[in-house]
Amino acid sequence: MEITSNELREKINRNEKVVVDFWASFCGPCKMMKPLFESVSNTLITQSSDVQFYTFDIEQDREFVQSLGIRGVPTIKAFNDGKEVFTKAGIMRENELMDLAKNVLHG
Repeated sequence: MEITSNELREKINRNEKVVVDFWASFCGPCKMMKPLFESVSNTLITQSSDVQFYTFDIEQDREFVQSLGIRGVPTIKAFNDGKEVFTKAGIMRENELMDLAKNVLHG
Protein backbone atom coordinates (compact mmCIF):
# COMPACT_ATOMS: atom_id res chain seq x y z
CA MET A 1 0.00 0.00 0.00
CA GLU A 2 3.00 2.30 0.51
CA ILE A 3 4.14 3.79 -2.80
CA THR A 4 7.42 5.36 -3.89
CA SER A 5 7.69 8.65 -5.75
CA ASN A 6 8.85 6.83 -8.91
CA GLU A 7 5.92 4.38 -8.76
CA LEU A 8 3.48 7.26 -8.23
CA ARG A 9 4.93 9.23 -11.16
CA GLU A 10 4.53 6.14 -13.38
CA LYS A 11 0.90 5.66 -12.34
CA ILE A 12 0.12 9.33 -13.00
CA ASN A 13 1.84 9.14 -16.40
CA ARG A 14 -0.21 6.02 -17.23
CA ASN A 15 -3.40 7.99 -16.45
CA GLU A 16 -4.34 5.65 -13.61
CA LYS A 17 -6.89 6.67 -10.96
CA VAL A 18 -4.90 7.06 -7.77
CA VAL A 19 -5.66 8.47 -4.31
CA VAL A 20 -2.65 9.09 -2.09
CA ASP A 21 -2.49 9.75 1.64
CA PHE A 22 0.67 11.77 2.26
CA TRP A 23 1.67 11.17 5.88
CA ALA A 24 4.56 11.28 8.35
CA SER A 25 5.47 9.09 11.31
CA PHE A 26 5.53 12.11 13.67
CA CYS A 27 1.94 13.08 12.73
CA GLY A 28 -0.79 12.13 15.24
CA PRO A 29 -3.72 12.84 12.89
CA CYS A 30 -2.01 10.71 10.21
CA LYS A 31 -2.03 7.74 12.59
CA MET A 32 -5.74 8.30 13.26
CA MET A 33 -6.59 8.43 9.57
CA LYS A 34 -4.47 5.51 8.35
CA PRO A 35 -6.92 2.73 9.42
CA LEU A 36 -9.81 4.61 7.79
CA PHE A 37 -7.84 5.02 4.57
CA GLU A 38 -6.89 1.32 4.59
CA SER A 39 -10.50 0.30 5.23
CA VAL A 40 -11.73 2.26 2.19
CA SER A 41 -8.87 0.86 0.12
CA ASN A 42 -9.84 -2.71 1.07
CA THR A 43 -13.51 -2.02 0.29
CA LEU A 44 -12.58 -0.72 -3.17
CA ILE A 45 -10.40 -3.76 -3.81
CA THR A 46 -13.28 -6.11 -2.96
CA GLN A 47 -15.52 -4.08 -5.30
CA SER A 48 -12.92 -4.44 -8.11
CA SER A 49 -12.71 -0.67 -8.39
CA ASP A 50 -10.16 0.82 -10.78
CA VAL A 51 -9.35 3.45 -8.13
CA GLN A 52 -6.14 2.66 -6.27
CA PHE A 53 -5.36 3.92 -2.75
CA TYR A 54 -1.75 4.34 -1.59
CA THR A 55 0.10 5.91 1.29
CA PHE A 56 3.26 7.97 0.88
CA ASP A 57 5.68 8.79 3.71
CA ILE A 58 6.76 12.39 3.09
CA GLU A 59 10.15 11.63 4.67
CA GLN A 60 11.12 9.35 1.77
CA ASP A 61 11.23 12.10 -0.89
CA ARG A 62 10.82 15.65 0.42
CA GLU A 63 11.67 17.18 -2.96
CA PHE A 64 8.83 15.28 -4.65
CA VAL A 65 6.41 16.23 -1.86
CA GLN A 66 7.42 19.87 -2.22
CA SER A 67 6.90 19.70 -6.00
CA LEU A 68 3.29 18.66 -5.30
CA GLY A 69 2.77 21.70 -3.08
CA ILE A 70 2.21 19.72 0.11
CA ARG A 71 2.80 21.85 3.18
CA GLY A 72 1.22 19.73 5.91
CA VAL A 73 0.13 16.21 6.70
CA PRO A 74 -2.09 14.41 6.35
CA THR A 75 -2.84 15.56 2.81
CA ILE A 76 -4.98 13.55 0.43
CA LYS A 77 -4.43 13.97 -3.30
CA ALA A 78 -6.25 12.27 -6.17
CA PHE A 79 -4.94 11.90 -9.69
CA ASN A 80 -6.88 10.97 -12.83
CA ASP A 81 -5.99 11.19 -16.52
CA GLY A 82 -2.48 12.34 -15.64
CA LYS A 83 -3.66 15.33 -13.60
CA GLU A 84 -4.24 16.18 -9.98
CA VAL A 85 -8.01 16.40 -9.59
CA PHE A 86 -8.39 16.74 -5.82
CA THR A 87 -6.39 17.85 -2.81
CA LYS A 88 -7.33 18.28 0.83
CA ALA A 89 -5.18 18.81 3.88
CA GLY A 90 -6.39 17.28 7.14
CA ILE A 91 -8.29 14.20 8.17
CA MET A 92 -10.98 12.81 5.90
CA ARG A 93 -13.68 10.43 7.11
CA GLU A 94 -14.38 7.06 5.47
CA ASN A 95 -17.51 8.31 3.73
CA GLU A 96 -15.60 11.30 2.32
CA LEU A 97 -12.91 8.98 0.94
CA MET A 98 -15.56 6.73 -0.62
CA ASP A 99 -17.28 9.76 -2.17
CA LEU A 100 -13.92 10.87 -3.54
CA ALA A 101 -13.34 7.47 -5.15
CA LYS A 102 -16.85 7.31 -6.58
CA ASN A 103 -17.58 10.89 -7.58
CA VAL A 104 -14.36 12.77 -8.27
CA LEU A 105 -12.57 9.95 -10.03
CA HIS A 106 -15.60 8.55 -11.85
CA GLY A 107 -17.44 11.82 -12.42
